[in-house]
Parts: sequence; structure tokens; C-alpha cells
Amino acid sequence: MLSKTTKLILLMIPAALLLICVNGKRAQAEKIELTLEQAIGLGLKNSSGIRSKAYSMGAAAADVANAKASQYTDISVSANYSHLFEQPKTDDMEYDFGSGPVTIPGSYLAAKDSISIAMSAQQTLFTFGKIQSGITLAEEGLRGARIDLEEEKRSLIMQIRRAFYGYLLAREVRVVQEQTLQNKQAALDIARNRYEAGLGTELDVLRAESDLKNFLPEVISARNEVEFAVLAVIDLLELDTAETEYEIVLIGDLEPTYHDFTKEQLVERAMEENSNLQQYRTGIKAAEYQEALARKETLPVIAGFARYSLESGFDSTTGENQFSGEGSWSDLLTVGLSVQMPLSALFPWSGENARAKKADFTLKAQREELSSLEGGIQLGIQRALLELEEEKAKISSGKMQVELAQRVLDTSEQSFANGLITSTELKDAQLNLNAAQLGHLTAIFNYNMALYDLYDLVGVLGIE
Repeated sequence: MLSKTTKLILLMIPAALLLICVNGKRAQAEKIELTLEQAIGLGLKNSSGIRSKAYSMGAAAADVANAKASQYTDISVSANYSHLFEQPKTDDMEYDFGSGPVTIPGSYLAAKDSISIAMSAQQTLFTFGKIQSGITLAEEGLRGARIDLEEEKRSLIMQIRRAFYGYLLAREVRVVQEQTLQNKQAALDIARNRYEAGLGTELDVLRAESDLKNFLPEVISARNEVEFAVLAVIDLLELDTAETEYEIVLIGDLEPTYHDFTKEQLVERAMEENSNLQQYRTGIKAAEYQEALARKETLPVIAGFARYSLESGFDSTTGENQFSGEGSWSDLLTVGLSVQMPLSALFPWSGENARAKKADFTLKAQREELSSLEGGIQLGIQRALLELEEEKAKISSGKMQVELAQRVLDTSEQSFANGLITSTELKDAQLNLNAAQLGHLTAIFNYNMALYDLYDLVGVLGIE
């Protein structure tokens, strides 16, 4: 019959084989070691989101160019060719002038094959500011697209930072869990040695074996969390895993970065740099121009135009086309002014008036939303500052708890070896150290996440 120790070893074999397979697979993968700054640089280079925002910004710039084009002369050239399968001709006419009848032969009314060429130009002269309002509206759109692009970059950097520190936390937790497993293995060795020396009981050995076995899934879970954290980083860096498998090793330490902030300083900066506020302000400006443009729809547009055309000739007697020679082409120059006035806009039920009212209500709604957003950001900053102080206190307290729990464990291991305490008391000391270490690491991670939440509220990458 197998002993408890042999059973435990057999249970650990599948996990060991799994780790060997993973390591063997990684031996064929491309290994990449990255610091935080290197990871950020790679992420910015590969980001499809940033490329998409850049294309949107290019489209917005084209909208500005299109709006400005309304200021310039619109020139067009046209050429037409037509063929008549049945050429129209007047009938012969007979007249009697007293000296006998006279027949006047019929004539052709149009050329069988005619060609006409024309060039026209139109210049808007006065629109009561409609064109300029349209240009300004397009420029606000471009400004909004630029804000979107910069926020996409900032957001990606913050996501990479979060994933990076998530990896560091998972790595440190794995170290703690593996160290705890080693402590439990050491406790098992002590219990076994005492039993073999006749100083302990078989029950102590069985308890130590059971404790070691029950803790093994915690270690496997911690190792898996590291793998999951790596996958999150790979996803953000947009590495192509279809053809190449990557082993990412992130270089860094899970340490808090302390800053001294004042609420007034943060709120002032947030009012300037928060991308949501910037977008709302840009949207309000666009709504103002849209409202002005809607009101100007009731005003006339004055434009000048000119058209010069050439049309091929023909012999009205024979119906033959004439493309060369004197009188073969006729030309016509037309110059004038046009005034377009939407008379329907003068009525209160017109679409122009409805659009003007809608623009006015939209503007008022955006102003109210901006005010609400500003208040929410101020409260968020105050909450983030309180959370930072809380996590900072936890870090300080946690560090002392780890040091104390380590001393208690060292003393407990010695006391257990001397038979002064039970295995249950030693297990409690191990768990207390494990909980203190995990709590300390979690407090550091939470502090950094709260700091990043604060940066997101302010709309920056960092505050010096």
C-alpha cells in the first residue's frame, strides 16, 4: 500500500509534467524582454486604434479643405457630341411673286453630327458669413479629431501601464506562493524527521502532507495568473501570435510612486487637459457655429457667373457638318449675377427655422452636460486622493505586518522543531505570513491603480 508521501508525489507529477510541457513549448517561442518604456513604445507602434484615429484626423482635415474650397472660383469644362439619325429639314416652299411661281428649297435645321464645347466659372461673392461659419465648423471637427488621437495614445499608454503592473503583481504573488509552498515542505520535513526520531507523531506528518497537498492548487493558480497577465500585455501590444509565439518577460519592480498633490492643482489641470472636457468644449463651439449657420440659412447668397461656349456649324442647304473654315464655329459669352433667396425660410413652420431651433436646444444641452461633467471630475479627484492616502497607509502598515509575521514564522519553525508547538500553530504562522505578504503586494498594486485613475481624471500621463 502506498504511503501518504508517495501518493502526494504521484499527485504532483501531472502538474510537474504540465510545467515541463509549457517550458518546452516556450523554448521554441521568441523571447522578448521589455521594460515599461519599451512596452509602451512597441504598443504605440503597433496600435491599430491609433492608426484608425489618425485616418479620422486626415478625413477631418479633408473636410476643412472642402469647406475652404467654397471660397474659390468653381470652374468647369464640358464637351458634347450628338448624332441625329434623322436630320430635321423644312419642306420646300413655293411662292408666286406675280411673274410666276418660285420654289424655295427646304433647309436643314440642325447638324447631323454636332460638337459643343463650353467653359463656365462661378464665384460666390457674398453669403453673409455662411462660408466662414462652415469653415470654422470643419476646423472644430479637425480639432476634435486631434483630441481623439491624442487621447487614444494616452489611453493606450495607461492601459499598458496597468497591464504591466498587473503582470508584476502576478509575478510577485507567484513568488510568495512558491515560498509558502517551500515553507510547508520544510514543515513536512521537520515533522517527518521528528517522527523518525521518535519525537513526533504520525498525525503531525499526515497533517503536514495534507497541508502541502491542499496548498499546491494555490501555487498553480498563481503561475496561471502570470500567464494570463502576459496574454493581456501581448493583446495590448498587438503582437501577431498567428505565426510567431512570444515569451514576454517584463522587467520592473512592483513599487509605489509617491507624490504630493493638492486638490486645487489637480482640478485646475483637469479643467485644461481632460479630453472629455476638451471634446465637450469643442462640441459646444461647433454647436455655436452650427446654430449661427442655421440662422443664416434665411439669408440670400449672391454669386457671379460666366460661360463661354463654342458650337460646331453646318451647311443648312446640304446638312453637312462644318468643323473648319470661316463661320464653321459659333461662340457665345454669358456673364451675370445670381441671387438665391430661400423664401420659405421666412415662414415660422419652415425647415430652416426648425433646424435653427434644434441647434439652439443642442447647444444648451451640451452646456449643461459640460457643467455636470466638470462637477463629476472634481468629486472624482477628491475620491482618488482619499483612496491614495488609504492605500499609502495600508502599504506602510503591511510592510510592518510582513516583517512581524516573518519573525513569528521563524520562531514557530524553531519551536515546532523542538516540539514546543503543534503543526496547527505552525500552519497558522505560515498562513499569517502569506496573508501579510499578499496584502502588502495588493496595497502597492491598488495604490498604483488609484494613481492611474487620478491621471485618467486629470487627462495626463503623469504629474510632477
